[in-house]
Amino acid sequence: MDWETLLSRGLTDGKIRELHLYKVPVLKTCDNWSAVKELGRVDFKGKHSDYHGALVKYAEKFYFVTDARIEALAPYRKWDLKKKISVIPEAEAKKPSK
Repeated sequence: MDWETLLSRGLTDGKIRELHLYKVPVLKTCDNWSAVKELGRVDFKGKHSDYHGALVKYAEKFYFVTDARIEALAPYRKWDLKKKISVIPEAEAKKPSK
């Protein structure tokens, strides 16, 4: 099972593991920004990096778009970022369930 499948399963309930978030590539440019589908906003300060932006889907793949890029594209495209995606830190994800 590839990580794209794991990521899509995790995003169904509005949560993503920190480890999976680190593997999501950043979308810097694309041919058709109107074809980008927003999945939700992410605001997370991790141990090694900060993620402030949105998870999106473009061409059947998942990407992360930074807040700076969202603001730069705001005059040309409306963003629907009402849904918030929570990030599960690895320390919590590794705890055994009771």
